[in-house]
Amino acid sequence: MKENKMKYEYEALKVGDADAILIRHYINNEQFIILIDAGNAGDTSIIKKHLHDYYGSYYIDLAICTHPDSDHKDGFFDLLQDDKITINTFWLTDPAQYLDVNDIQRYKNKENATKAVRKIWQKSTNPNLNLIDLALDKCKEVISVTDGVRHPILPISIVGPSDKYYGEVVKLMVADYGIKTYEDSSKEAYDDTFKIDEKDIKSVIDNDEDSSPYNASSLIILYEPEDGKRLLFAGDANTTSLQMMLNKYKWLRDVDFLKVPHHGSRRNLNTSIIEALSPQKCYISAAGNKKHPSGRLVYWLAKYGDVYSTHTCNSYIHCQSATMPNRYGTVKLDPLKKKCLILI
Repeated sequence: MKENKMKYEYEALKVGDADAILIRHYINNEQFIILIDAGNAGDTSIIKKHLHDYYGSYYIDLAICTHPDSDHKDGFFDLLQDDKITINTFWLTDPAQYLDVNDIQRYKNKENATKAVRKIWQKSTNPNLNLIDLALDKCKEVISVTDGVRHPILPISIVGPSDKYYGEVVKLMVADYGIKTYEDSSKEAYDDTFKIDEKDIKSVIDNDEDSSPYNASSLIILYEPEDGKRLLFAGDANTTSLQMMLNKYKWLRDVDFLKVPHHGSRRNLNTSIIEALSPQKCYISAAGNKKHPSGRLVYWLAKYGDVYSTHTCNSYIHCQSATMPNRYGTVKLDPLKKKCLILI
């Protein structure tokens, strides 16, 4: 029997209530680096240091920005303007691809309409910088993606949102731009001990969906290395988009790894989606406050497997294939505990 030489590792960097995920994938001993989201503007140095210290390269084969919230997109501005960094291919979703006749008439012509809808990709602290324009200038190729797009070489694909659903929410994003308010992170510490019965935990998780059109637009990414594992990176996707994914991809069940959407908010998963995915391992990128991650959500996820959060690690969460050499100095991280005091 031929020995499986598949090598890969994936890492969640500690960037607070933001996302910065690196995947290193090998094909015939050639290294390919994938970056999913780049955190806030101040997180660029963390990404660069990790690339230098552990990968020995500043070359990123594929960068993906899941959606235009600042805690996912703003780090890309500095990366793209850094002379040491090279990004070959950039994936995001271009709202200009979803213009209709009414949009073009409203803005007088297609050029004006394109500028108007692409403003959602402006840097939060500098409206003169636009991520799509910068990527088009700096990258070899920029591809607008939604459900169904697969990389030609790497085992990575987009499984949500659908074209139709993105077309609906992008109009809400554009209408909301400039007046949207970001949900402030709680300053209270993460609390995973509470007295509540299991029926109430289920009710809390199931009865409140994230209403942000920005999060609704988030890409959902599936990474399927040749060892048969399924790793699902859910960005900030909402339950509507995730359920659409499950309805279409009926084989996408019992995943080995789930990047929990929206920093572990209770509004972006429900118990039926969790049951369908039954993730063996979950990781959450969060600051470790009362909202992110939700202790109730952690409790429910822990029914199916171990749950980890970046707020408990030193600098990153590291996972690897069985054939990947162990990294010197990597420390075993304990999963979050479901400490809820259940009242029967």
